[in-house]
Amino acid sequence: MEVKVISEGKNRLELEIPGEDHTLGNYLRATLISIKGVKQAGYDIIHPLTGGIRVVVVTEEGLAPRAAVAEALSRMGKEVEEFKEKVKSST
Repeated sequence: MEVKVISEGKNRLELEIPGEDHTLGNYLRATLISIKGVKQAGYDIIHPLTGGIRVVVVTEEGLAPRAAVAEALSRMGKEVEEFKEKVKSST
């Protein structure tokens, strides 16, 4: 997976993730906004035919945007592992 940093400031980070769509974009956005200190999180589809998303994260003072993204990805990984285990145990 390729990730490009489009712009970065003290409390704002904009990333581009080629080849991804609403599946990752919406999950990442929802997880980001659940983190204390994240003021805004959103994404756009770059182009409907070529795919790719642009993610923007805005944080409050005291929380770096990259740290917020890292926390969101950690939470998402744990949720995916829990889901995988529940699927395995339900068969």
